[in-house]
Amino acid sequence: MNVRCCWFCLAFVLGMGPLSNLKGCGDKFLVTSRATRYQRARAGRESASILIYVNPADTAKAFAGDSVDEALRKAGHRPTVVITAEQFQSALGRGGWDLVIAGIGDARALAVAPRDFGVLPVIVSPSANEWNQTRKQFLVVLRGPAKSPAVLEAVDEVLAARAKSQSAKSQTRTSKSAI
Repeated sequence: MNVRCCWFCLAFVLGMGPLSNLKGCGDKFLVTSRATRYQRARAGRESASILIYVNPADTAKAFAGDSVDEALRKAGHRPTVVITAEQFQSALGRGGWDLVIAGIGDARALAVAPRDFGVLPVIVSPSANEWNQTRKQFLVVLRGPAKSPAVLEAVDEVLAARAKSQSAKSQTRTSKSAI
């Protein structure tokens, strides 16, 4: 009887051993492989040089109260904010931009000129007709007043579309040179 009790206790203790690894409420998030992903950047996001033209008459209301500049920096981009038309023209002349965020009037002017960068127009409180016309002209349009997550999403969409069009252009150049 004494031997049976010892064997039973030994089997019970050995059987309960693996149960000590069970996690309590919230402890599973402390394990390295199962962390929450709230503040992580999107996978595959590349850093981009972004020029933001905050025209006081046009787009100042679109970004009021939200630091879009800071949100873009946290996402890994390199934003530059300009306020006057002279600063805007000077920055465009320097070049090296991947994306320009501007009001609808300035964006339409940029869309006509030959350029090497993507354009993200910003519209503050558009009418239905204006919204539809702008959506026909541009792939992505940012409606103001804009919050940081909406701006980041729009920036990612424009940069992805730009990358796709650049790869299509390079493939056509390659196929033409092969002929």
